[in-house]
Amino acid sequence: MATSTQYSPNVDLNKILLEAGASKTVYALVTPWTEAAKDRVFGNAGSAVRLSYLQQFREAWTGKQDSYHREFFETWLEWSKKAVELDADIWAFQYPTAGASEPLRHLIYDLAARTLGKARVHVFAGEYEGYKAMAEAAGLELVEHDRDIDAIPENIADLATQVYDDDLFFISQPSAIDGNVWGGFNGFLEAMPAQSVVADVTYVGSVPRAAIKERFNLNSPAIRNIVFSLSKPFGCYYDRIGGMLARKEDPGMFGNKWFKNLTSIALGTALMRNHSVFDIPERMRDLQEQAAKEVSRQLGANFVPSHVTLLATSKDRQTGPLAEYLERSGRSRVCLTPRLSELLAACNRRSKWSAEDGQ
Repeated sequence: MATSTQYSPNVDLNKILLEAGASKTVYALVTPWTEAAKDRVFGNAGSAVRLSYLQQFREAWTGKQDSYHREFFETWLEWSKKAVELDADIWAFQYPTAGASEPLRHLIYDLAARTLGKARVHVFAGEYEGYKAMAEAAGLELVEHDRDIDAIPENIADLATQVYDDDLFFISQPSAIDGNVWGGFNGFLEAMPAQSVVADVTYVGSVPRAAIKERFNLNSPAIRNIVFSLSKPFGCYYDRIGGMLARKEDPGMFGNKWFKNLTSIALGTALMRNHSVFDIPERMRDLQEQAAKEVSRQLGANFVPSHVTLLATSKDRQTGPLAEYLERSGRSRVCLTPRLSELLAACNRRSKWSAEDGQ
């Protein structure tokens, strides 16, 4: 039976990172804006807001809850459109999920079942560890490819031929490799076979407007499924808010029409309505820069802020045990969430920025 080789924490190095206000693992940042949204969604006991919240769970026999997720997806499509190019008519099958991990796991296990374990999972080196862990658990071979920092790989034509008919290529954009928007994404899609790619846009909502030079072409024929989550943009990791889009009905996800978390759907909808896709990353940019400088100083490293608010990446290849521990495709990547949380609390953002105001 396959076992995951991904989770191998170094206790001593993790302690050094945490003392500097950083971590290897990417943790969601809980913000006052998220907590304010929960107040608005749940309301106080006995209030009209609370009664409205409770009413959505009642009278299930009427079937009224079956369509509750449609508003969530309509809101996500509108919220994300400044970052992604996506035609709802192409992606007519939309499934609410518990974050991104549920649909990713489903797609990988479904791939194993459909192909009797013969298909392969492709990723770029340094990608989100979950792809490899899930592929291993499903008994599928994982193929890693090198990727340039901000360009289409020179061997893209050769790479595309390595993706066989039943294989799937999992890719995150903005990229989990370095926390940056990958400039070669759209060109990569143009070269890939039809319906061979799963686009993971979990970090959409975590980068400022300036990071998006061109919208991500999620209508590309190369894409089989789109997966998203609100964990990173809004610090909602434990609320499990996400979704999967498909071109045709997915029998394994059909039940999510009923088996869904109405509380999470309501919270996600409220957050997206109150904050534009670029709002929180732009509010947090100064703190991100400060956190990157302080973490760099304490670790004796040279980290610069990534496009993704929670991350920083070394300017070039670093050496030493810590650098090797953090290395992803030639550079060191670090999560700034512990330090960002301290800075956010210290400057009392609740009073500096109204938690009620979105952009």
